[in-house]
Amino acid sequence: MRPAAALLVLAALGGCAVAPVSHAPYVPADPSAYASWTATGRLALAANGEGGSGSFTWEQHADATTLSLRGPLGAGALRVTALGDELSITDDDGRSLDTEQTRALLRARLGADLPWSDLRYWMLGVPAPGGPARVADAATAPLRVIEQADWRIGYDSFTPTLGVSLPARFTATREGVRLKVTVDAWQVSPAAGHGP
Repeated sequence: MRPAAALLVLAALGGCAVAPVSHAPYVPADPSAYASWTATGRLALAANGEGGSGSFTWEQHADATTLSLRGPLGAGALRVTALGDELSITDDDGRSLDTEQTRALLRARLGADLPWSDLRYWMLGVPAPGGPARVADAATAPLRVIEQADWRIGYDSFTPTLGVSLPARFTATREGVRLKVTVDAWQVSPAAGHGP
């Protein structure tokens, strides 16, 4: 009786070990449904043999982006603002730079140009409008992959928020540049007519 019971227990444990992991259905976000959103978390960046990590707060209000960074690649505290093709940056001493100076500084610090106008869509787990993109969804990580503008963005996990799936962890790569993003918290304000 005991050997039979032991076999039953082992079989049950084995069944648990191979049971498929269930994922909530992916529900893509509609960027036009949000008046504004804020994401806070951590990032790690590797480019051209250098790397660093830090924390961030991303605030999006319509087309205006404010990204506060602390620590990546020894940059200290930086605040990047973007509106269309215009970029500006303010450091922890309060000094501001114009668009070209900002692009040059970020290129030097980050080792690559980042597609700021596309990033705000990738942060939501969707391709940027106006450009070709390939999107593939899967039941295992990466749960979603977006290929756009020579970048590959792989999403490992999502957080259900207001009925949609917002990224919790993803990695963006391009030509030796790797950006890993972990979002610890989302705050989302629905646009008029899109509220619950």
